[in-house]
Amino acid sequence: MSAPRPRDEGLNVRGDLLGPDEAEQLGVEDDRRTALATMVLGALLVVLAVVVLVQASRLDNGDDLVGAATAPWVVGALTFVVGVLLVVRGRRDMGVWEVSEHTRPQDWRRMLVLLAVLLVFAVIVPWLGYVVSATLLFGATAVVLGAPDRVRAFVYGFSVAALVFLLFDTAIGISLPAGPWGF
Repeated sequence: MSAPRPRDEGLNVRGDLLGPDEAEQLGVEDDRRTALATMVLGALLVVLAVVVLVQASRLDNGDDLVGAATAPWVVGALTFVVGVLLVVRGRRDMGVWEVSEHTRPQDWRRMLVLLAVLLVFAVIVPWLGYVVSATLLFGATAVVLGAPDRVRAFVYGFSVAALVFLLFDTAIGISLPAGPWGF
């Protein structure tokens, strides 16, 4: 076992320090794009949270403890916290290098397929109903993302879709598109 290197020598790979030769041998890649994207997303969430909080401050709760402004305040505060945490995490990961066999440029094809699945869902929901459409959405998304068992992905998709439908329909009283089968 070799002696630990000083902190200023080598590359930080998720907490471990590697020399240049070890980094090249392991196929270490710079993960700064991901860290920067995380920071940008966090900053956008902070800006969105500020807008939501400013708009929520203009709403009046009246004499009630919980009123029209309560939900926007909660959403705005949570969005702000998540945004700040993303900025902090991105900043922390800025000097980190990733070791992964799967590190590669963004898989645009997969992203486009997921976008197509989402668009198909939006188009078919009025005709097939929420449960059938959401089952197809959840199942197809899981398959595109690499689910090992396709049948199970669609079974889970149906379970989630049916649960959400029942929750909205019975507990909350919001009707989702029922489709020709009534569900």
